[in-house]
Amino acid sequence: MSKTGDHDGAPSGAPAARPAVNIVRSAVSRWTLAVAALPRWIWVAAAALVALVIVVAAVGGLSRAEASPTELGPDDEARTSMYAITVHDAEFTTEIESEGLEAEPGEKFLVMSTRMENLSDAPIAVGDGTGADRVSAGLVNTDDPLLELKGVTPTDSVDVWRADGSSGQVILQPGVPSQVTFAWTVPADAYSDGVVSLDVHEVEVTRGRVFITSRAITWHPAALSARITVTAQEAP
Repeated sequence: MSKTGDHDGAPSGAPAARPAVNIVRSAVSRWTLAVAALPRWIWVAAAALVALVIVVAAVGGLSRAEASPTELGPDDEARTSMYAITVHDAEFTTEIESEGLEAEPGEKFLVMSTRMENLSDAPIAVGDGTGADRVSAGLVNTDDPLLELKGVTPTDSVDVWRADGSSGQVILQPGVPSQVTFAWTVPADAYSDGVVSLDVHEVEVTRGRVFITSRAITWHPAALSARITVTAQEAP
């Protein structure tokens, strides 16, 4: 008489997987016993190492270090991929007669004479506005300018004009150096030692603006490229 089923053991299916499960359980058991047998000093050292990593990470020690800016002085050129600037001198004053500017009580002007050069292939506006080729350079007077004073927040927008006395918006043509003057409005008690530093940022370029035009080009500050330090004199 014939019979159904497997004459050599249990039916095929779940029981066939038991040897693999037993192997895993045995391995886990051996690993657990090995860990439990570790000397106490290893646990103490491991805990101390974890605590150290947590502290270092909390203070930013595991973040990638940023390159230090090039330290420059008067008449040294700071050169980025899109523009260059040289600070000749600086002075503090409360009145700039040629521009009709007068500081409010508790404030003063930090006037900085510079040489600038546009290294891009399109005209750029130094102060406010956008150049004729839809380039927004953002050198000053933006929430995140390419040129900014170190350690002091201006109390008003930055005034910009050409040193030759020409009026109107300051536009830098590609490859044409220009003498440009900046006037930052700062608190009257700022820079008590007279030492002023200008941070110069590298440029990151984005193209296009949603709902406006794909031709628009905007410059954004990237890494801090250079720091120009000068001693400002008091105006007579």
